[in-house]
Amino acid sequence: MQKIPVHIWLIVLGLTLIVSTVTTTLLFTLGLILIEFLLYPLALTIAALLTGLTAVWLTNRLSQDNLQTPTAAVVRWCEATAVSLSLLLILVNALGRLPFPVIYVSSITAIILSLVATYAAAQLRTAAPVEQPTTRRIVAWLVIAFLAVPLIFIVAARFGWAGA
Repeated sequence: MQKIPVHIWLIVLGLTLIVSTVTTTLLFTLGLILIEFLLYPLALTIAALLTGLTAVWLTNRLSQDNLQTPTAAVVRWCEATAVSLSLLLILVNALGRLPFPVIYVSSITAIILSLVATYAAAQLRTAAPVEQPTTRRIVAWLVIAFLAVPLIFIVAARFGWAGA
């Protein structure tokens, strides 16, 4: 079993960082409309899904070591990190102690998500055949993430939690 070269992992990290940064930046702009208690979980869970899927796809495509990274496990790691980060951000925001502007918060969370995704993709590689989610299931995850944004707007508007 050969090791994957470091430059491959740097490519995976760089590209997942780009996906994570773009996603979090775009979704954090919804803070102009949504309150933080809805914004942080929405933005970070969608960013975690896209970052995890990117890391797994790149790792499996760029590596030539006959190992495979399980998609569901990496996405679970990313989602657990996103939930932890959003709870931490909600707590810090509720205490009024957010020391950085929101653009820095989105950048820091993007870096953390991409590091977790790359680390999980590297550590969870296995030689045994991994039962990967079907393409249909991954598309369903992406459709749910896409539809979550307008659904959150509808619910937030109904309860008076949205407005600009």
